[in-house]
Amino acid sequence: MSMLRKISKAVLLTTCLVSGAQATPITYLGADDSVSSLSDMVNSVAAMNDFLSVAGALDVVDFESAIPPDVTISGGSVVSSNCGALCGFNTTAGGSFWTEVFGGSVTFTFSDPVDAFGFFVSGLQTDLVPLQTITYTDGSNAQQFIDMPSSTGGGGAFVGFIDYGELISSVTFDATNDILAFDDLLFGQSASNPGNPTPPTSVPAPATFLLLLASLIGFRKYSKNIFKS
Repeated sequence: MSMLRKISKAVLLTTCLVSGAQATPITYLGADDSVSSLSDMVNSVAAMNDFLSVAGALDVVDFESAIPPDVTISGGSVVSSNCGALCGFNTTAGGSFWTEVFGGSVTFTFSDPVDAFGFFVSGLQTDLVPLQTITYTDGSNAQQFIDMPSSTGGGGAFVGFIDYGELISSVTFDATNDILAFDDLLFGQSASNPGNPTPPTSVPAPATFLLLLASLIGFRKYSKNIFKS
C-alpha cells in the first residue's frame, strides 16, 4: 500500500472516531459511613462542592416548599420523621423535610432537559443492599449507569454527574430493597464542560487532517518533479 493511501485511510479513520465518539458522564461521588446529620458527611459535602464548582448555579429542590413545576418526582414520599439513621434524614440547613423511598425506584423528570444532576442520599447500607444505581438516557439514546458509592451503617453520600451538552429528560434512582432518604436535589445545565475545560490542542479537527492530506499530496507531486529534473 502506498504511503498516500495509508495516510488517506488514517485521516478517514480519525474523522470517524472524532465525529462518532460518545460522551460519558463525569461523576462526583463522596461517601461517609454511619452518619446522622449533614455535619457528619464530610466527604459527601466535598463531592457536592466539586460538582458545583464545575456546574455553577443549578436549580434546587429541598422539599421545604412546593416542588417547582419544571421537575416531577415519581416514587417516594415527602416526610419529616423517620426510623433513625438507617432510614436517612434531612440534609437542608434549617430544614426538616426530605423524600423517603422504601425500596423500589424514584424517577426525576425534567420539562427542560438537563446535563447536570446530583443529590444527597442517606440511610445507605451498601454492604447489605448493593446494586443501587442511577440510570438515564442521554441525548444520543445511549443508556448510562452510575453505581452508588460504598457507604455502610446508615451511611450518607453525595451522587452527582455532568454529561455536558446532553439533553436528559429523566433520571431514575433505584434504591433496590433499602429504605433511603434523598434531599437537596440539584439539576440544570452545567456552566462548564468537565471533560474538556479548555479547547483541545492535541487532537486536530477533521478539517485540519484534510488540510494536512492536501499538503502531503502537493509535496509528493513536488518531490516527483524534483527527481525527474
